[in-house]
Amino acid sequence: MISHIADIKIGDGYPPRVVAVLNLSPESFYKGSVAVDNALDKALDLEKYADVVDVGAMSTAPYIDSWISPEKELERLAAVLPELVKNLERPISVDTYRPHVAEYALKTGAAAVNDVTGGKLYPEMCKVVREYDASVILVARERQPTQGTPIERVINALRESVQHFENCGVEPHKIIIDPGVGFPTLPPSDEPYVVKGEYRHGHEKWPWWKWDMYILAKLEMLKTLNKPILVGVSRKSFLRKIVNVKNPEEVLPASLAAETIAVLHGAHAIRTHNPRETRQAIEIAHAARHF
Repeated sequence: MISHIADIKIGDGYPPRVVAVLNLSPESFYKGSVAVDNALDKALDLEKYADVVDVGAMSTAPYIDSWISPEKELERLAAVLPELVKNLERPISVDTYRPHVAEYALKTGAAAVNDVTGGKLYPEMCKVVREYDASVILVARERQPTQGTPIERVINALRESVQHFENCGVEPHKIIIDPGVGFPTLPPSDEPYVVKGEYRHGHEKWPWWKWDMYILAKLEMLKTLNKPILVGVSRKSFLRKIVNVKNPEEVLPASLAAETIAVLHGAHAIRTHNPRETRQAIEIAHAARHF
């Protein structure tokens, strides 16, 4: 159960990895992660505490209107990525589900693609990853609500994505899985969409915030897929709901608690807006899990 992004090995036997978020999208829900004019300076600061820097040019938070055109996403990325590749020592992943944006990023020097649709919105993404011998993070997404507990549904959704990429020729040791905390079922197409309401997974027993907490509590069950597990819970809305605060700026303690729980339950990497604080928290969790 070991994969890698460039020379960073992720999985059993290695310390939990920190994947730092760098957003080029002013629409992103947490403004502290956004860097447009100062992207390089921000990235250099993030990599002091991170193993990988994850760069995104379009916010994919499902509850805000953040969709932009493919042309705009590529424009934002092209304005920054060459300088990041030139100056960062840590490998870069690109947060995109669009194959031609991923191809540009990998051609420019990114080492991985973080596809929040699990390759299901654009199945041809696997060909781009294979062609550039890149790594890929596959996020659990259902096309339609299915039967089963939340963790069973997540496992099935991830299994579909992993099988598709492996059948396409992507090396098994270059695949990392993400349970998709905060993400509802897949939109029908690449177009603007905003998800509201309590039951974003199509089951009246599971309000969205209970779904997310259940996934975190049952995370260890993902090991049946035999892939390293990456978890992104940083400042997400289910935490704000549980601790009853409105703004992502107020929820750093809850984020660190959730990230610690994730590592205790088997996560091999944490995607976070706060790499310095997160690294300390998950190193303690890793030490406790070791014993």
